[in-house]
Amino acid sequence: MRILRSILLSLTLTLCLSNIYAQNLEIGVWGGVANYFGDINTKTSFQFVGPGGGLFVRNILSNRFALKHGVAFGIVSFDESKTTDPHRIQRNLHFKSNVFELGSQLEFNFFAYEQSSQTKFFTPYIFAGLSVFYFNPKALYEGEWYELQPLGTEGQNDPNYTGREKYRLISFAIPIGGGLKYSFSYNFAIGLIFGTRKTFTDYLDDVSTTYVSPLSLPGGEGSVAYELSDPSVDKIGEAGYQRGNPNKNDDYFFGGISISYTFMQDKCPKPKGL
Repeated sequence: MRILRSILLSLTLTLCLSNIYAQNLEIGVWGGVANYFGDINTKTSFQFVGPGGGLFVRNILSNRFALKHGVAFGIVSFDESKTTDPHRIQRNLHFKSNVFELGSQLEFNFFAYEQSSQTKFFTPYIFAGLSVFYFNPKALYEGEWYELQPLGTEGQNDPNYTGREKYRLISFAIPIGGGLKYSFSYNFAIGLIFGTRKTFTDYLDDVSTTYVSPLSLPGGEGSVAYELSDPSVDKIGEAGYQRGNPNKNDDYFFGGISISYTFMQDKCPKPKGL
């Protein structure tokens, strides 16, 4: 709840600043899907898409550029047992996580775009920016979902593993993507949004490096940490065996349809003689 309150406060402050500096201010909502790519989903599969959505405000800087600020929420997950890859089925890793995002993006319109115009009412666009997001991967064991970060499934609770401190549940990402904008009235527009978030963490799925000895897990062999560190039926996760790829961070994806309303601010005419 603290994180949600902080996000809403930041959005309110952004809205106030946007009112001060924007020529035209656009507010909107979007709804659609969220997806994850990483150590478990290495083939960019969309098999386990979850719901996603958010709120945004857009500073319309010109008919080519806009600055968008927003909050977003999505549920990402993956389950190797439900794939068709025999190796992944045997490894049997899975997770789910809520993702809360706060970010800003600079947009570039390919066509000159003006909502009040009858000829410049449509454009494809691209964007890039910076986001901060919260995540908390969980896994299912005997009918109960467990938070994975406190369990230290890759030895993060064992001081003998140097360089494997517990990962933070708040990280940064670079949103990259694009979409379409279509103004169907003087104030209202609909759009298509899709973009990948290149994150700075490899633990969105709680998987990154190697398996560890049961002695390095809370409770040892037979514990919840042990069972979720290596959920394979045949217990293939011997200490030192590869569990994930530490050389590539995880990503997540948001995509959907938006609807927005623009507050038009007419420019004041200049006084005569100026």
